[in-house]
Amino acid sequence: MGEKKRELKEACFIVAKATMWGRKPIDMDVIHSHANKLFEEALFQYNLVAELGGSISLVIRAVHYLGQVHAIPPMKDDIDWFSDSLRILLEIAVPNSDVQGQAREFLLDMQGGISSFIVE
Repeated sequence: MGEKKRELKEACFIVAKATMWGRKPIDMDVIHSHANKLFEEALFQYNLVAELGGSISLVIRAVHYLGQVHAIPPMKDDIDWFSDSLRILLEIAVPNSDVQGQAREFLLDMQGGISSFIVE
């Protein structure tokens, strides 16, 4: 396994730990199994975005973003939220279609929100 795939797997493990967290101990095998499912989904999404010029590094960063901002314990071992959220983030980062009207205005709203975090 290449270095970037290892980084992606580690990012998925971080997400799995966050979503599986609870007051009672959880077997590490369960967390690793869930992380592997997330990893497979992230690889699938990478293959889609790679056709549009996206990189595995982009996917790694998106997974870290999901882990930091959206991964919460009630999600447990559900990967649908992960798949849908990752697909949305990657679509924004590497668009595969044009948007018009209010949808385009929403992109400007996101740009403004993102800019407020990226102040150097």
